[in-house]
Amino acid sequence: TLWIFAFKSVSADPSVVVSSSTSKINDGTTAEFTCTVTGYPVSSVTVSKDSLTLDCLAGTTSGDTTCFQKPNSPSEFVIKVETFSADEAGAYKCSAATKWYKTDGTEMGKSAENTKVLNYVKASTATLTFDKNPAEVGDTVILTCRVEGSPMPETPVITRTAKDGSKTRIGTACNVRTMGKECTVTLRDVDLNYNVNYRCDTSNVIDGVAKSSSDDEDLVIEGNAVATLTQEPADLELDVGSSLTFTCIIEGNPLPNKLKFERDGEVFKDYDSQSVGDDSQITFSTYTLFYIKTMNSLRLSDTSKYTCSGENIRNNTPINSGGTVKYVIVVSDVVVTMTTSTNTPDKGSEVNITCSAVGGRRPHLVQLLHNTKVIKSNSDSGFCTEKDSSTLECTETISNFGYQNSGNYKCLAKNRVKNNVEEEDETNNEVINVSKIVQVSSTQSSSENEIQFGSSLPLTCTVEGGLAPHKVVLSRPKTGSDLTW
Repeated sequence: TLWIFAFKSVSADPSVVVSSSTSKINDGTTAEFTCTVTGYPVSSVTVSKDSLTLDCLAGTTSGDTTCFQKPNSPSEFVIKVETFSADEAGAYKCSAATKWYKTDGTEMGKSAENTKVLNYVKASTATLTFDKNPAEVGDTVILTCRVEGSPMPETPVITRTAKDGSKTRIGTACNVRTMGKECTVTLRDVDLNYNVNYRCDTSNVIDGVAKSSSDDEDLVIEGNAVATLTQEPADLELDVGSSLTFTCIIEGNPLPNKLKFERDGEVFKDYDSQSVGDDSQITFSTYTLFYIKTMNSLRLSDTSKYTCSGENIRNNTPINSGGTVKYVIVVSDVVVTMTTSTNTPDKGSEVNITCSAVGGRRPHLVQLLHNTKVIKSNSDSGFCTEKDSSTLECTETISNFGYQNSGNYKCLAKNRVKNNVEEEDETNNEVINVSKIVQVSSTQSSSENEIQFGSSLPLTCTVEGGLAPHKVVLSRPKTGSDLTW
């Protein structure tokens, strides 16, 4: 018996089902999903993303991504991504194809595909850096706050925290949504006040929950010792008897070890921490030495140059700050006194007349007047001498003092006080007259001692004296009687 069998090709269209259409995958975790393939006969199963294509039937791997057939389940294929990152996020297309042949040998086939979207999720992170740290006083320092996360974090808040704990927001113009992942703040011409903590805060929201992040760093500014001298009140022209307070400040990083405050070489304070140690008159902060000097009841002699200087040590090398200077002028109205070697000199003797003018500012004009006429001025060579910062002493010597030199002498002086206002002072008059014993001589109009009775006899009596004679008597010795003068 002959049996003849006829066979018909059997096929089923393919289909692809993914485990879910989308998934959120946290940064650094493992992503895994399944493609379930049906159809007959299945000739290929692949998974692709961008330029990546994996043969799931062969179980190939590329980088952190692999696709393989699930054991004991020939219709399920597992796609697995190790250490998921933003680069792996996107749409994964799972494709399947069937292939068979007709009895005439014609190849037939169909395909199907489905897509799985893996979304990258990362809680916000903030990283704060400086382009130079430590930096030097006067440098420009660029602060960078880099934020990362998915969804994109909010614009970071950058703050500076001062030593007293107060916070100041900086870099408010930065927006990571328009400027990328980094915000930069430029700190120009930095000084020791920039030696504080800087912080960057940001956040994003994942599944309705805020994910916050922050980073902070202390900026270190190093600098040579710098001297600053302040005063209270700030006026450089102060009245006699008033008070003045100086503050000598030396700052630097490292902390200065020396401070000196002086007046024209007169040292008020000379501090050296290496030799003296603690000093109750010196106060400290993190980078600063302070010395305060209060001067009560100012005198004209306090008009002077005041200097504050100091030092710190960097890399075992002493760095001197140089001196910062204040010039203080103690002002007062001018006072002038007058002295003479004698008020009643003998004729032909020498007389010294001295005008001493004191004021703050020092007088700029001193004059000696004789009977209202100026006979000497401080512009005349040899007349005046600068005794100190507030005094002019002017002396005139008159040799062979005579009658023509007698009379009223006066000293006049002027100086400029606050706001350049001119003040004037002059002494009371000093009267200087020649003193001399009165000498009398007489003459008569005739050389004869005997004259005719009844005739006239003119007599002349000449009187001379440094002080005007107040009594003149003509007498006849024989009778002792005085004649009417």
